[in-house]
Amino acid sequence: MNILALFIVGLGASIAPLDFSVNVAFPAITQAFALDTQAIRWIPLSYVLTYGVLVIGFGALGDRIGHLRVFRVGLMLAVIALSLCALAPTYFWLVCARVLQGISMALTLSCAPALVTFLYDEHARTRALSAYGSMTSIASLIAPLAGGLSIALMGWPGVYWFRVPLALLALALLPMIQTRLRHRVSTTTLLPGTSSSLFLLFNIFKSSPQFIWINVISITVQMASFTIPLLVPYYLSEIARWGPAQSGAVLAIWASGTLIGSAITARVSMAIDTNRAAFLAGWLCVVGLALTMLWSIEISVSLVFGAVFVHGVGLGLFQVSYSDWVVRTLPVQARGVAGGLTVLTRTIGVVSAALLWLWLLERVRLDALETGLSAPLAFLKGFQFICLLSAVLIIIILMASSFVQNLWFVRLTQKNE
Repeated sequence: MNILALFIVGLGASIAPLDFSVNVAFPAITQAFALDTQAIRWIPLSYVLTYGVLVIGFGALGDRIGHLRVFRVGLMLAVIALSLCALAPTYFWLVCARVLQGISMALTLSCAPALVTFLYDEHARTRALSAYGSMTSIASLIAPLAGGLSIALMGWPGVYWFRVPLALLALALLPMIQTRLRHRVSTTTLLPGTSSSLFLLFNIFKSSPQFIWINVISITVQMASFTIPLLVPYYLSEIARWGPAQSGAVLAIWASGTLIGSAITARVSMAIDTNRAAFLAGWLCVVGLALTMLWSIEISVSLVFGAVFVHGVGLGLFQVSYSDWVVRTLPVQARGVAGGLTVLTRTIGVVSAALLWLWLLERVRLDALETGLSAPLAFLKGFQFICLLSAVLIIIILMASSFVQNLWFVRLTQKNE
């Protein structure tokens, strides 16, 4: 029963990681609406900014009125938002529909981790989060492949259309887990009122420098890591001259790495503890980005696949380790807020990357063109620079955090177990 319930929650939550299919459509959307490269940033920004602003509030709302109720409303709104994205007649209306999609995902993602942990006994929390992370990674793995195929069949709107039936199916299956979920929640004393769980989060931040640091590290890792889904499709399109299906295959290799990283988190955490697993994961992300920086005008398929795979393993391992760290630190009464916080730090990182990396890419590219480089070489110079900068950012934050007492080199106190 737990496996079926996990599948249902994971199916609904997968609507979010399946949005990586949109990254494959960036070149097609740019061409369809006659945009310049920097304008495409509003496709991810309008979406992630919206759910980033709202996700903790919706998580607190779930702590108050029920996580399943908030999750269900999110799926209903997702069906509407995805349909409007696919039907958008202009770029302006597409961005507006993406805002609505962001609201739907804030409702869904804020409460999905809480639902998963309430389906399992507390001593199995890390295993539950690892399984949930694996499911979202599977969605990320499928996303670029589904994106390339849907673009071939339906044009760029296909990256939105194919998710509508999935959201409807998850909605139809939700009643199957309601009874078991009520049994789990009924054994947990929940705080009365939205402000209560938010107040708990504020007190943790105020009293724990280690908790502040791990959230700052998460933002940095997510910012650096978004280089892969944001810029790799452009590299493959402009340098390798690969089509959407081939670009989707590369992003699928990256997602397969995140799947493996997520799946092994429970075992790695059991062996070396959650904080050290996160530390190891950060360095794997550095290695992946460093390998990506070595890509050149001469395409090496093994280097391309190897770089994105190593980075994906590191990112998957980090995301689940970080989520477990946050969930074990906050009281069980604030599970919705804990889930919202993990989404918020990822959002801040993604938004920062979308704002900064595309701007830097364009600046370096234009400067390179002025020196006489060809367009492909000018793009490549900007791409390599951003990969290097991303790797350096993670190195700096990991080295700086090594001096924080009780962060990486002691075993964390197990909470709520």
